[in-house]
Amino acid sequence: MNEVKMDKKDEIVSISREVVFGKIFNSFNYGNLGMFVGAGFSKAVIGDEFHSALSWFELIKTTSQSLDIEFPSDDKLIGVSLPELATSLCKSLAVNKSIDYNKAKSLFKNEICKLTNWLPTQEQTNRFREIMVILNPSWIITTNYDLVLETLLTGKCKSLGPNNYLSAQKNIVPIYHFHGTRLDPDSIIVTQEDYIPLFRPNEYRQSKLAMTIRESTTLILGYGLGDMNVLSAVDWSKNIYTKDNEYPHEIIQVVRTSLPKEEAYKDENGNLIIEINDLETFLNELIIFIVKEQQKYDSKLKILNKLIGGFEAGKEQWIQRFIDDKALRLKILTVLSEFEHHMISSYIQFFTLCINKIWEKTSNNGAFHVYDKYLNILLDIIVNYDYKKMPPRLFQIIAQSLDRVLYYVDRSPTTRTVGNSWAASESWHDRKNTIPKDMINELYEYARQNLLIGLSRLSKELI
Repeated sequence: MNEVKMDKKDEIVSISREVVFGKIFNSFNYGNLGMFVGAGFSKAVIGDEFHSALSWFELIKTTSQSLDIEFPSDDKLIGVSLPELATSLCKSLAVNKSIDYNKAKSLFKNEICKLTNWLPTQEQTNRFREIMVILNPSWIITTNYDLVLETLLTGKCKSLGPNNYLSAQKNIVPIYHFHGTRLDPDSIIVTQEDYIPLFRPNEYRQSKLAMTIRESTTLILGYGLGDMNVLSAVDWSKNIYTKDNEYPHEIIQVVRTSLPKEEAYKDENGNLIIEINDLETFLNELIIFIVKEQQKYDSKLKILNKLIGGFEAGKEQWIQRFIDDKALRLKILTVLSEFEHHMISSYIQFFTLCINKIWEKTSNNGAFHVYDKYLNILLDIIVNYDYKKMPPRLFQIIAQSLDRVLYYVDRSPTTRTVGNSWAASESWHDRKNTIPKDMINELYEYARQNLLIGLSRLSKELI
C-alpha cells in the first residue's frame, strides 16, 4: 500500500497512520518528542465523572455564573474571541460589585482556579499514567490551568508556571503551564490585556515556545491551535531557519471528530493532521506501535553489540573478513550511519587495526596487489561516508593512510612506473572521480597544511 497518495477530488495528500506513527517513534527514539496539551486532553482523562473537566469556553461561562455575571446570548457571541469575552465579563463584574477592573479580574481568576480543581480517578490515573510513562516526552507545554498532567506523572515531572524557565533535571519531564496554573491566580492568562505582554519583542514565553517547537516533533493533543499567540509561535517556528533538519521535526495535531478520516493529511499550514474519535484509543494505538518499534530497534542493538564486541576483541577472523569482503565493509558503514554514537569509537579502533595489518604485508617482496587492496578500502569509506558527518579522527586517519599509499600511485593513468603499484594506480584513476567534491577539497586542504605530499599532489588535480 502506498504511504502517501493524492485525493484528486479534494487535492489533499493522504498519509498513512503508520507513517505518522513512524515519525513520532523516530522523535521518541531520538529524544526530542514534545507534547502540546489543551483542554481536550483533561476532558478525556477526567472522563464523564460527576465533576468533569471543562473546555475553555465552558470554564469562562461557568465562572461568570458562579460570580452572578450575566452571560451574553449566543447571537452576541458571534465574532467574539474568548479573551474578548473574558474581558467583557470582568468589566461587568466590576460594575456589579462597584470595584475597579483589576480587582474584578482578580476575582474572576480566583474563581477559575477554584473551578479547575478537577483530578482524575485512580482508575483513570493508572490507565493514562501507563501511556504517558511509555511516551516519556522530553517536555510538555500546556494551556491548561489544571494539574491533571502532574497527577498522571507524579514523581516523574516538574510543574512550571509561566514565570519559570522551561528546564528540568535529568529524567524529569518539565510541564510548562503556558497560560498559568491554578496554584497561582495572578499567572492566569484569560483576558485580552493578559495576552498583550506575550507579543512583546524577546518575550521569553513566546520565543521559547517557537524555539522548542522548532527543535522537536510536537504532538498536539486536545488543542485546536486557536490562540493567536500559539499560532504566531507555530508560524515563527517554521521561519526561524530554512535549511533541512538533521533531527526529527514535525507538528502533528490530533483532532477529535465524530467521523475521523482513516488516513492523516497536511493542512494549509503544513501541519500533519490525524483525526480520531477517542483520545485514549488513539494513545493506546500509538504506544503499541512504539513498543513494537522499540523491540525492533533493541534487536538491532543486540546485533550491533555483537559486532562491536568483535571490533573491540580485534579477532583475527573479523579483521580478515573486513579486509576481504567489500560487501561487509559497506554494510558496516550502513550500520554505522544509523548507530554512529554507539559504535564510532570501536569502529575507528578496529579500522586502524585492519589497515595496519594490510600495510604490514606491503613489505613482502612483490606484494604490489596489497597496495591496491589498501587503497580500495580507503576509497570505499571516503566515497560512501559523508564528510560533514565523518568524525574528525576518522578523517585524519584516512587522510594520512591515503598519503602513505598514494606515494606508490602514478599521476597519469597511462604511466607504468617501476616500483609503483600498477593495480593501485588503476584503481585510483578509475575511482577518483567518484569521490565527493567536498571530501576532495577537505583532503587537499588537510594534505597541504600537513605536508602530505602524495595526497596533496593527487587531490589537487581533482580540485
